[in-house]
Amino acid sequence: MASPKHNPTTCKQIKKKQRPLVLRRAMLHSCACFLVGLVTGLAPSDWADAASRAAADANTNLLSRAARAMNHTEALLTTHYQLLYQQPPQQQQQGQEQEQRQVQVVVIVITTTAGFSSSDRERRSAGLTRTAHALRLASPPVVWLVVEAAREAAPTAALLRRTGVLYRHLTYADNFTSSDSDDAWEEERHHQRNVALAHIEQHRLRGVVIFAGLADVYDIRLLENLRHIRTLGAWAVATVWQQQRRVAVEGPVCVRNTTTAAWFSSSTSSTSDSVHGFAFASHLLWDPARWDRFPTSEPDQSQDSIKFVQRLLVEDYNETTPVIPAGCSSPTIMAWRLVDTTLLL
Repeated sequence: MASPKHNPTTCKQIKKKQRPLVLRRAMLHSCACFLVGLVTGLAPSDWADAASRAAADANTNLLSRAARAMNHTEALLTTHYQLLYQQPPQQQQQGQEQEQRQVQVVVIVITTTAGFSSSDRERRSAGLTRTAHALRLASPPVVWLVVEAAREAAPTAALLRRTGVLYRHLTYADNFTSSDSDDAWEEERHHQRNVALAHIEQHRLRGVVIFAGLADVYDIRLLENLRHIRTLGAWAVATVWQQQRRVAVEGPVCVRNTTTAAWFSSSTSSTSDSVHGFAFASHLLWDPARWDRFPTSEPDQSQDSIKFVQRLLVEDYNETTPVIPAGCSSPTIMAWRLVDTTLLL
């Protein structure tokens, strides 16, 4: 079968017919765009503002929902982190407040120097230096009250300035050197303690008071645990007689295989005679009911603060807080008294 012949004339006619159709479509499209633009330009401005506000509100709502979702996710992550790795927020805040309150409690350390003659000045300096090094390791605030006769104050003042410890050097003009007997030294120590307590009461130094002798050695844990005391506290003291090779323990110690403390004493000295195994809150010195609690007919007792403190300890000994390591997990003894042929300080 013969194929139809290509006719050039026919193709030209078809192209001529298509050109007017394309032009008409383009013109119609242009007219439609022109009319849309014209109607938009002639439309009231409120319509445009409403459209803009609608678009802005839609964006704002979208952003708000996204922000709420992010905050909710962050809160969930924080809660899960606290449950897994931290204490509950309320307990954590209480723990921080308790720790801050304990750190702010002032430890007031009283050191008496009676019992050393002028020839024993080097031994006194050694005891003061040892006590100063122990106090430097304790967390502040710590105030060290050193009591001494005015005639011997100059060398001690120079030593105290080099210790780096916050101190107050208290002196007095009374003379107790009429004799070197034990009674004279004990009387002077008693006077020195009253001088320190009168200073605390006069200046309202709030804190926990401890008597630290020059023959005492302390574990740093004891100085840190003193801030837990609210009224009275006591701890075990081991008195070591170096020459006799004998040790006596007095105070609260841990009971074997338990987490509690029991009161124990293997020494012959009574609690009222010792001031090295307990501490007390200083506000007890200016308690309004102080002398009403222990009435006395002796007129000189009104200023004898150390006797008041000792009697208070004896009367409330069962209510005294034992200062022991947490849970009795480590050795109980945190204070030692080293004794040789000299008197206890």
